Amino acid sequence: MAVSDQSVATGTQLDQLCINTIRTLSMDAVQKANSGHPGTPMALAPVAYCLWQQFLRYDPENPIWPNRDRFVLSNGHASMLLYSLLHLAGVREVGPEGEILSTPALSLDEIKNFRQIGSKTPGHPEYGLTSGVETTTGPLGQGVSNSVGMAIAERWLAEYFNRPGFELFNYNIWAICGDGDMMEGISSEAASVAGHLKLSNLCWIYDNNHITIEGNTALAFSEDVATRFIGYGWNVTRVGDANDLDMLERAFTPSRPPPSGRRSSSWTATSPGAPPTSRTLMPRTASRWARRRSASPSATTAGPRTPSSSSPTASTTGSTR
Repeated sequence: MAVSDQSVATGTQLDQLCINTIRTLSMDAVQKANSGHPGTPMALAPVAYCLWQQFLRYDPENPIWPNRDRFVLSNGHASMLLYSLLHLAGVREVGPEGEILSTPALSLDEIKNFRQIGSKTPGHPEYGLTSGVETTTGPLGQGVSNSVGMAIAERWLAEYFNRPGFELFNYNIWAICGDGDMMEGISSEAASVAGHLKLSNLCWIYDNNHITIEGNTALAFSEDVATRFIGYGWNVTRVGDANDLDMLERAFTPSRPPPSGRRSSSWTATSPGAPPTSRTLMPRTASRWARRRSASPSATTAGPRTPSSSSPTASTTGSTR
């Protein structure tokens, strides 16, 4: 979608331009490499854009800021989605000694070298190789499982270091996962622990697209995933159309916190498109977590739009918040 220099683009036009830029950058890189997965980055571009633009708390000029929100791309085969976000957000590179460099974490040349030997854009994101990548996500289920450990770590840091009126740690962990992640036993075990511990700083966004390399997921997978997560004690939300930014924003925005008790994690399920009858909120969404503000004056949500004080919701996602 082109925006004329003589016209003033509306917010909707700019949103769509950003989403299309993520899509085209991802598919061009896959096409040039003649290898990779273009479908998932293209389908999840609106979800990732909404999350990074309005809800994710991070500082592109300091990608190792301790209180940043963590973003985990558990379905790591969709790595170009994350690489496109890091490039377009202007995230800086971190040197071997932890120093922040003036160079970008991922230049356009690195994007052009997607999946090539020696590049910073391998087929699956690798921690330590590419600045801005929070964890290596190759085997399915590993990313979401790591996200539970990250959420537990934040809880420990907050309990140990925070003082009344002086919060050092209050970051959230966001993870995007797919059908392959949901099929793995390790993700089920991690989700069970997260629900038991009521990790309100954790949100999984489930790309419920019913597709695997072998074909439709119905070939080997037919369980009701949302009901399973409700059984774990997660708050579950459905988004019927992953292209609808308003639906995504409502899903990522938490409702009023409960009067007492710790909230559970969140789980949001997104779908490329579904009939209006499927756009329903699952039970327990009323106990979603409240988003906590960061103490960093340099934190940004990578865009001119200012996030609301409420906490994010998920598309077809689930959380233990």
